[in-house]
Amino acid sequence: MKKNRTIFTILITVFLGIVSLSMNSRPVKAANNVKLYLNSNSYVYNNKGQRLRGKNNYIKKNKAVTAPGKLLKTNSVKRYYVQVRQDLQSSPDFKVDLYYLPYKVIKSQPYYKLNNNKYIKCCNIKRINQKTVFTNQATVIVGKPLPPDKNVYAMNPSGKFAKKILKRGQKLVVDEANILNGSLYSSYHIKNTQYWIYSGNVVKKPKMPFSAHPTKSFINMQRTQY
Repeated sequence: MKKNRTIFTILITVFLGIVSLSMNSRPVKAANNVKLYLNSNSYVYNNKGQRLRGKNNYIKKNKAVTAPGKLLKTNSVKRYYVQVRQDLQSSPDFKVDLYYLPYKVIKSQPYYKLNNNKYIKCCNIKRINQKTVFTNQATVIVGKPLPPDKNVYAMNPSGKFAKKILKRGQKLVVDEANILNGSLYSSYHIKNTQYWIYSGNVVKKPKMPFSAHPTKSFINMQRTQY
């Protein structure tokens, strides 16, 4: 595969920038309500996962809606979560706490509850109270091979292409993004495998940041993960 090909990909530096911007040193305030900010136009559903009709049941992108509940601290990585960074006195050391807004799974789809017993899909929420929402996995779609290749090949952890062929149109669940050795752009780890897929071979990019093992602390130049 040529290294100088032109592609539209997500730079891992941008991804890490999103991570750092989403964190802050202020504690999460206890409240009875939170603000949910949408990353796309979204329908509203009932408690059975059925779409509700009517003007008030369609919310446009970037709008904010009020939801009951509060962010709860957690020691494990939930399907959807936010990160709060705490800088330590021994700069540049820091630690990261995880919080989540309780959600309900209806027919395998996670939803946040709104007022009046209405629900909205968690995947359509980009921020909760100005804190970026992360997910522990995302779905991507394999695109067509990049010239001069005739197939899309998976990558191994060292950044080299393996013999495993990924079919065009195949849906893959990914749980990490990183720049592998020798690559200029990011790759996505395929969940429950040893393989990665080059982001240039993906046609449907994740619409929210994702990580199954976010940073837990960075102390004395040592990074730990959840």
